[in-house]
Amino acid sequence: MSELMIEQYYTRLEKIIQYGGSRNESALRSAFEILINGYCESKNLLLINELEIKTPSGTTVIPDGTIKDALRLDWGYWESKDEYDDLNAEIKAKFAKGYPDSNILFEDSQRAVLFQGGAKVMDVSMRDAEKLDKIIPRLLSYERPEIRTFREAIEQFKTDLPTILNTLRDQIAAESQRNPQFQNARDAFLTLCREAINLQVTPEDVREMMIQHILTEEIFLSVFNESQFHRENNIAGELQKVVNTFFTGTIRRNILASIENYYLVIKRTASNIVNHHEKQKFLKVLYENFYKIYNPKAADRLGVFYTPNEIVRFMIESTDHLLDKCFRKRLSDPGVHILDPATGTGTFVTELIEFIPKTQLPHKYKDEIHCNEVSILPYYIANLNIEFTYKQKMGQYAEFKNICFMDTLDHAAFSQKQYDVFSMTVENTERIKNQNNRDIFVIIGNPPYNANQMNENENNKNREYKEIDQRIKVTYIKQSTAQKTKLYDMYSRFLRWATDRLGDKNGIIAFVSNSSFIDARSYDDFREIVADEFNEIYIIDLKGNARTSGERRRREGGNIFSDKIKVGVAIYFGSLVSYGVVICIMRKWHTPQNQEIFFETGV
Repeated sequence: MSELMIEQYYTRLEKIIQYGGSRNESALRSAFEILINGYCESKNLLLINELEIKTPSGTTVIPDGTIKDALRLDWGYWESKDEYDDLNAEIKAKFAKGYPDSNILFEDSQRAVLFQGGAKVMDVSMRDAEKLDKIIPRLLSYERPEIRTFREAIEQFKTDLPTILNTLRDQIAAESQRNPQFQNARDAFLTLCREAINLQVTPEDVREMMIQHILTEEIFLSVFNESQFHRENNIAGELQKVVNTFFTGTIRRNILASIENYYLVIKRTASNIVNHHEKQKFLKVLYENFYKIYNPKAADRLGVFYTPNEIVRFMIESTDHLLDKCFRKRLSDPGVHILDPATGTGTFVTELIEFIPKTQLPHKYKDEIHCNEVSILPYYIANLNIEFTYKQKMGQYAEFKNICFMDTLDHAAFSQKQYDVFSMTVENTERIKNQNNRDIFVIIGNPPYNANQMNENENNKNREYKEIDQRIKVTYIKQSTAQKTKLYDMYSRFLRWATDRLGDKNGIIAFVSNSSFIDARSYDDFREIVADEFNEIYIIDLKGNARTSGERRRREGGNIFSDKIKVGVAIYFGSLVSYGVVICIMRKWHTPQNQEIFFETGV
């Protein structure tokens, strides 16, 4: 395989020189970039172009490529130079500027030089295929001390967390019996949650929210330096009032002492991240890993796997195109209200902020971009990500007041929702009321989509939603002849809710989903109903079902998500003119890397 990749590299290089007539760095480096990424694929690494990194002296440098793993950690770096340059002099100059010497490859299409641990370890001719096949794997196999420390900290965190969780739960149980101040603050927060989420929220649920709040405060401080967030955010502030009744001084120090190193490693890693997109991705990965350790059953039930940014950008750009095509509107236009009903860590909203022109963004940000989240941790992260992205783009901070801490599916009767006078004093409930009074034009996002949890032997089912489930009963499964339970999965519920939310008005729904609905027998009536309810339906099937075998598994190809769930991207939208149903099927046997390229380039 490596021999073929190297031969393809030589061929690609010769064509660039032959057709372009240039041997400069910018012309030639794309060929080597493709070669490195070919080697990266088998190790689940990815080469990313021109990311800023912070040097020990505090300055910023930008290598031509940074090799990252799934945790967004830097494995190594690559720097390309012209073949006419003096490579030794260029290397010396780069190190003088503060380029890392921990694991970096310099090349000029003729010669490749690898430094690891501050020392030169290989210097080879790039025309020697055998030596080229040794230097690249060595670059990708070297584990920098920072990566080893980070991984060790995560493993230790996995070991220590159960003890810490039990200690915190025992402490909270004791406070519930002996601390009236704690009892009053907890009950007030419980009332707020029952109004915002659902009446089934229990004191145990509030306990778990407190624990997540306690364990993640240092993570937010480390990544974003937002020391005021836990006090200024309306939900975090209310939760902090409960925590402050008992979690102070000696209790705090003793409980968190064993995982202090975990926080220090995160802080050290985050301090070297300059690019705010990378900060968001790093925080998102931290959350996913934390939640899978903290509560793997809930992670499976809720589908705690977030959407690759390439898919998000593709969906936003496609939705904007379809808005223009069908309604002569754009996402940035006044009056086009946009809602992400299950925002997770806020990826769709942050990409919307990046997409909308600066001249129109303040109004959209203040009044016309909305999102909901039901879990406390991603709610926090989304709030931070959204406000940080706006600040980076506009140069000034503005509070984002359109994120609601709520379970979207419990607000099926949004137009008839009643609020008592007391609850109107709660800022979060005011936000919910404001959102429910808006005419939403675009609903976009990645709602949880598992019909059943991954392990059917676990008693881990999703909860019931009476109003939405009744709507599904009289629509999607009214005439279905197949197993009906899967029609109550979270994806079907969110699509039913979103369709009803648009009502008889024009609009677009753009969702990521599992792709079972395309051809599964259990979705026969579902397909018929949605074809009636929408004028146009566009579907991109990414395949990737890891639960198949043999030839079928080979046809399914790689999965752009790492969760081993069959995933498709479906864009639904209604228009005044009916063109029927359009289905776009991605080419067979696409790798996840090729899928990312498709979503970035459209080819």
